Amino acid sequence: MPTSYDPQILQDYADDLYKQARYIVIRTALKYGLIVFLVSILGCFIMARLAGPEVSDAVPAIVIFLTLVGIAAGVDAGRREAFSLKLQAQELLCQRQIERNTNPHTNEGAPGPSV
Repeated sequence: MPTSYDPQILQDYADDLYKQARYIVIRTALKYGLIVFLVSILGCFIMARLAGPEVSDAVPAIVIFLTLVGIAAGVDAGRREAFSLKLQAQELLCQRQIERNTNPHTNEGAPGPSV
């Protein structure tokens, strides 16, 4: 049996892409922040062991600063990814609308005749 065209699949996929885009900025910011936090803790720990006690007082400030920079980078990367997902969803919705407007069998979305 051949597979038939189902326009609802495009709508479902576009809805899913929008759902992913909704939370990707937060997830990416948290992921970047956590990774930078862990790497900066490890780096500052090694630096403090090698340099001595005069560096250990600055460790919390360095870790906080680097973590905030990581979170900011994550927000930027997340926004770009969210935009990409929304653009994909819009392309799918545009394809679906074109099909609805041009296919006489599924003409429920086409505008009515003008008088």
